[in-house]
Amino acid sequence: IPDELSCSTNLGCVDFYPIMSGKRNVCDYLLRKFFGDHDEAMSLKSHALCLCDDDNDVEMALACRKAYIPSITSESMQKLASENRDMIVTENVEEGKVESLATDAALEMILYDN
Repeated sequence: IPDELSCSTNLGCVDFYPIMSGKRNVCDYLLRKFFGDHDEAMSLKSHALCLCDDDNDVEMALACRKAYIPSITSESMQKLASENRDMIVTENVEEGKVESLATDAALEMILYDN
């Protein structure tokens, strides 16, 4: 692909987009917009948390300090979550934390994250 484009996989399809767009870049932009460019210690890896659920979220999830996954939507997300301790799956069928309740659990964990 041309240097000015990037790509990611989403639901089995490949998405192409300008290199400056994408979820990770949006998160980085928001961090800089609200906290300023002047603080070099401020980074996604040290200050950002995210919710994610699919392959097109991987770049963003890996860039953030923690990624909360309300449910596993693919084998690749299952593999990624099992290999990364900073990716937390909140779905728990035995406890009834599925669908929107798993999302609520993820949001609650984010609110109380230190």
